[in-house]
Amino acid sequence: MTQSEEAVVFDLIKKYSTMQHQCLVTEMFLSDTKTEYIFCFRPMSAHMGSSNRYACRYLRIGADDARTAGELKILPTSITDQLDKELPALGQSV
Repeated sequence: MTQSEEAVVFDLIKKYSTMQHQCLVTEMFLSDTKTEYIFCFRPMSAHMGSSNRYACRYLRIGADDARTAGELKILPTSITDQLDKELPALGQSV
């Protein structure tokens, strides 16, 4: 996947996680095996005084799914389903 496609994927996932789950994407990197991208999400409403201020969740998204998203400039349901399953609790954890 090219850097511009990676930027598209990051932006798509950032927008979706922000709008749907009140979470920020803070990291995106390719795994050592180059078979998946790893994303770190944090709740948007974390406050410095909160006991959950360091809350985060790492999710792995298959490289093929990420490549599809980068090429088509739209998140496939395989990615949105995963985000919808994993992120709701994080967005409400603060």
